[in-house]
Amino acid sequence: MDGLLLPVIVTQIRSKVDGSISVAIETQELSPSKAGELFSLRGKVAMMYLSPKDVVTQKEMDQVNSINTDMPAGKTPSKRMYNVLFILWKQDNEGYKDFNLYYISKMEKYINSLKENIKD
Repeated sequence: MDGLLLPVIVTQIRSKVDGSISVAIETQELSPSKAGELFSLRGKVAMMYLSPKDVVTQKEMDQVNSINTDMPAGKTPSKRMYNVLFILWKQDNEGYKDFNLYYISKMEKYINSLKENIKD
């Protein structure tokens, strides 16, 4: 499958605590085959091209289809660490009113712990 072109409505846009953005879209009723194609994308990294136009040209579709991304599905390990630290801070901020200061402090501890394993 090269790509899936669907008319959609953007129904919700939210900024998330980790700096990413969540975009909710809705489609019109889909045929079973189109719905199957859409479901086959679940959990996969995909490229999205949004246009307020009624028609997307073949050139535009070719541009999107030619994009090559090495981005793994899901979050990067560093983003997962950031999110876990944020949850820990929410549960017990250890006196840190600002998450960024908490994050820097925890990361510095982890870095120093790892540096202790470096052989001269």
